[in-house]
Amino acid sequence: MALDHLALLSDDLDHFATAIEHGPADAPIAWCPGWTLADLGEHLGEVHRWVLGALAVGAPPPPHDDPAPSGSEAMAEWLRSGSARLLDALLSLDPAMPTWHPFPVAPKVAGLWRRRQAQEASVHRWDAERAAGGSPTIDPEFATDGIDEYFAVMLPRVLLRESRRTPSSRLAVAVTDTATRWVVDGTTGLPALLPSGVEADAEIRGDAASVLLRLWGRPSEGVELDGARTVAEDWLVLGGA
Repeated sequence: MALDHLALLSDDLDHFATAIEHGPADAPIAWCPGWTLADLGEHLGEVHRWVLGALAVGAPPPPHDDPAPSGSEAMAEWLRSGSARLLDALLSLDPAMPTWHPFPVAPKVAGLWRRRQAQEASVHRWDAERAAGGSPTIDPEFATDGIDEYFAVMLPRVLLRESRRTPSSRLAVAVTDTATRWVVDGTTGLPALLPSGVEADAEIRGDAASVLLRLWGRPSEGVELDGARTVAEDWLVLGGA
């Protein structure tokens, strides 16, 4: 059954705003050096407003005039306001409708924004709840979708944006709780997904949430590395905040 990305996005944004409202504003986000919980709130709210602008103009949007306020309660209200507008905008678009986005190898259709925003909110909701002292989780099927989206949508964008080279190797990623496997090939430039049964130089293995978080540079104890460790580490350093 296909995931309902808008429902998942709505739920994560509600929990994210609650964490921003009640968590210590100065709580550090250890895996995002120099960031606090307040910085994370501002970041995600800015992402929402940037996407709203991109949807409106069909191109990189101009600066907006709705800056983040100070104070946890005001920040949470600002987040809820932006997320409500984002959800309305995404709901109004046919997922198959042509659209602009900055992701170099993904289809230029509006449905990509639903998935991208849902996955962004999921990881940052985990960030916020973890920083606020909670023990957050991510649903295995949703995390599996996030791993696929990482390789198919986000990683090519990150590499081009930051002028970084793809490792000249093949990496397998095996998820134990949803029995899913990917093989990503970096030998031809941008990363390309190969059939899941292809052999690789190294393999990352674990439950879906742990693997997703590890790919994005978060602390994750539930991941094992097989094969050439340096190959796996070359791929793992590509993820970030």
